[in-house]
Amino acid sequence: MSKISVALSGGGHRASLFGLGVLLYLTDAGKNCEVESISSVSGGSLTNGYVAQAGSYRQMSADEFWNYMKSFALRIAHSGTLWDSLFTWIYILCLVAFFILTFGAFLLPVHCALQWCIFLLAFVLWDKLILERRGAVCGRAFGVTLFSSNGNRALLRDIANDDIDHVICATDLHAGEHVYFSGRFACSYRFGWGTPGDLRLDQAVQASASFPIGFPCRWLKTSRHSFVEGQEQPSIMALIDGGVYDNMAEQWAIGLEARKRRWPDLAKGAHDADELIVVNASAGIGFESVAKLGIPILGELFTLLRVIDVMYDNTTSQRRVMLVDKFDRAACTGTGMRGALITIERSPFQVADYFSNRAKEWPDRAARAQAVITALGNSRDEWSQIVIENRKVATTLRRLGGNVSACLLRHAYVTAMVNLHVILGYPLLNIPTPERFSHFVQATRSN
Repeated sequence: MSKISVALSGGGHRASLFGLGVLLYLTDAGKNCEVESISSVSGGSLTNGYVAQAGSYRQMSADEFWNYMKSFALRIAHSGTLWDSLFTWIYILCLVAFFILTFGAFLLPVHCALQWCIFLLAFVLWDKLILERRGAVCGRAFGVTLFSSNGNRALLRDIANDDIDHVICATDLHAGEHVYFSGRFACSYRFGWGTPGDLRLDQAVQASASFPIGFPCRWLKTSRHSFVEGQEQPSIMALIDGGVYDNMAEQWAIGLEARKRRWPDLAKGAHDADELIVVNASAGIGFESVAKLGIPILGELFTLLRVIDVMYDNTTSQRRVMLVDKFDRAACTGTGMRGALITIERSPFQVADYFSNRAKEWPDRAARAQAVITALGNSRDEWSQIVIENRKVATTLRRLGGNVSACLLRHAYVTAMVNLHVILGYPLLNIPTPERFSHFVQATRSN
């Protein structure tokens, strides 16, 4: 048996369902019993946190896992998370109302200079007391919709499990490095090794998904985690989306050996792996019009955002290339971490096509690739269209709809199955029909 680590990327609800599709395949293939850890950022952390609440993913049968995750899939498809909380809408109402009231300062019967002073004071109070609370509002929405039981929002330590580590990754802006949260520990290269403390699960997930501009930093006290053997001990962590540092969440598994050397006694219970499955639900930026960059004043902001996208896309694409090279070297030499990528940009045919013509270098993979191509049949055009449609799904916390959700789940499931079969020899099952996933996300909330 292998020791498997799964890494779930960011990308809002699109990533939540794409990551779920891969986990569904692993349970159907009976490989979930070999999964030692699941790490995640942003949208992938919604799935990771929800799976963690089930107990041991390793011990669940396929039927049990599908039945358990149906409510999650229905939530993402038909209700959403952030926008399905009544508290979110109350917050939006207060946000708009108090913003309008700040301009009431100019209606006061006082001197113009005093009006401006009152306005600026009211604006600062609006920003500090209301606008900057939107991250906490998002966390509350996650807690109410996904991470609560009997009216109580789950604590991070509630997902502690000796069988498997569910690791939720956020980025601390002090040094621009990951902080890892799990039910049994918290970990950071700078802060050291600590405990989950009294941190709520929704707080950890929201910090992991705190996308810049959309949400402010999540400020958390370091003292609650009792960090030891670290280099720095600031009183507050400034946490932002885990994808800012590593949007594929693979650095937990890649760097675990180094952490065990750094903290041999503290980290010895963390589950390492010899195979890594990286699930990337973020598509490249692609070619698009840049006419909006010429808009006066706002054009500079749009330019900055586009530059950030280009920088992110280039670093992520290079990281994927290095991962594939690392995995192939391990397969050739028999040492190191093997693995495979499942990415939303690719159809199930692409990896099979690549290896089917490389029987000399990869005879086993070439044979399995031919079996995959036969199993997929005459569906190339269908899968090419599915890739195009899934690439365009927005990064959002709104509901995605039944058809989009079913398409994302099937794309991830089938791509995971064929890629993992070709590269790692995982079971090749029957190609699931679209109806299987349509039924899974059928809008019957009583289920």
